[in-house]
Amino acid sequence: MKRTPLYDEHKKLGAKIVPFAGWEMPLSYTGVLEEHRATRSAVGLFDVSHMGRIDLTGHAASDLLDRVATSPVKKLAVGGMQYALVCNEQGGILDDIMICRFGERRYFVCANASNAEKILQWLTKQAAGFSGVEVTDRSMDLAQLAVQGPRSRDLMKPLTLADLDRLKLRHCIETKVAGVPMLLSRSGYTGELGYELYLPSDRARDVWEILIKNGAAVGLKPCGLGCRDTLRLEMGYPLYGNDMDETTTPIEASLEFAVDFKKDDFIGREVIIRQKENGASRELVGFELLRRGVPRHGHKIFSDGKEIGIVTSGNHSPSMNKGIGMGYVQTIFAEVGGEILIDIRGNAVPAVVVERPFYKKGK
Repeated sequence: MKRTPLYDEHKKLGAKIVPFAGWEMPLSYTGVLEEHRATRSAVGLFDVSHMGRIDLTGHAASDLLDRVATSPVKKLAVGGMQYALVCNEQGGILDDIMICRFGERRYFVCANASNAEKILQWLTKQAAGFSGVEVTDRSMDLAQLAVQGPRSRDLMKPLTLADLDRLKLRHCIETKVAGVPMLLSRSGYTGELGYELYLPSDRARDVWEILIKNGAAVGLKPCGLGCRDTLRLEMGYPLYGNDMDETTTPIEASLEFAVDFKKDDFIGREVIIRQKENGASRELVGFELLRRGVPRHGHKIFSDGKEIGIVTSGNHSPSMNKGIGMGYVQTIFAEVGGEILIDIRGNAVPAVVVERPFYKKGK
């Protein structure tokens, strides 16, 4: 099992360590509920160094990414950041990634931990068809932290000369934080104001300790994978391996927004466009339980006694105090407002199909 540069820090803080995608990672420190609420109300600090980090440099870097990614990479300005899907020839999703552009000829890709090696190999394979692009794995020499929550900017501003007030959502810069040179982006898997820090692995402990120390004044808590999952679920963000994989397409996964259908070519384009035109037989939907219960991955979905789908992600929402989830259902049952039944340990629990995100600030 691999360990991040902060493994010893997690142990010192009493984290519960669990295996995840080949890594030993903190599940929680003081409890999922407490960490979830800290991120929604103050600041949560996450070690996400298990994720994949890849540099693409050279004059053909944009051509390569335009070929493998579904989004309009060539329209991305320097300092821009965008969500994209990487698909195979059959339109199946290999991974969902974030792309940052740090220079005219430099792009940076963040991939899911479970797919880091697969995406690296896929990019390397596709790069063989282009002249003038270099693919470099940065996953081990860079660590990755996420600072998330409404008070994250209050924590970060005294530690950097970067103008965080002007750093827009889905933008990135090269800067220093606590004196350490790094790549800094603003996106967030939690739905809150937040930043991602990509920094040298040998400086990760220094920056972590400074964030922990300075964060005490703004209510910071170190957070593990447990609340990372409940936070992303409340926002209706799909998780690779649960809500999408190589057997699902962007159309089925309700991710059409991440596909640029005007692009001349990208891997999987023909299949995806054909499915968009003809319609898919199933669709990923969000649902809320109408009575107490906790839906889980693998639970079956029914309507009028007929099995119509399966739950892919589900949990109790700490912010909404109800069971919520996502799952694939036959398209005719995907309409918002439609009532369905979730089989939870043999009990048919009523639920309703809803729009995502589930959690909306101020409501």
